[in-house]
Amino acid sequence: MEKREKLEKFLNLVSEDKSNLLEKIQWRIANKEWLERSGKIALKILRKLRENKKAQLFPSTQKELAELMQIKPQQVNKIVKGNENLTLETISRVEQALKIQLIELEIA
Repeated sequence: MEKREKLEKFLNLVSEDKSNLLEKIQWRIANKEWLERSGKIALKILRKLRENKKAQLFPSTQKELAELMQIKPQQVNKIVKGNENLTLETISRVEQALKIQLIELEIA
């Protein structure tokens, strides 16, 4: 392959990455509200697992949480990354498994 062909191939890859990056940025902006809440929930879950580990309580790992919730460990991993749009059912199952409250609802 000639230098010119290599350069053109490289420039095409870079331009594809830029458009993909732009799409990701636009998606994150459009979904900012729930992504922030999902991130806070993820942190709360991780903190509780760490507390359980220090206190030698069950569940203390993502794998144990997955077993308790009867879901795959990969699903728990997605949850604790903070990018998962959680259903109320999933939130409730996490709350029951960890014996914590993730969301507080105010009734007017």
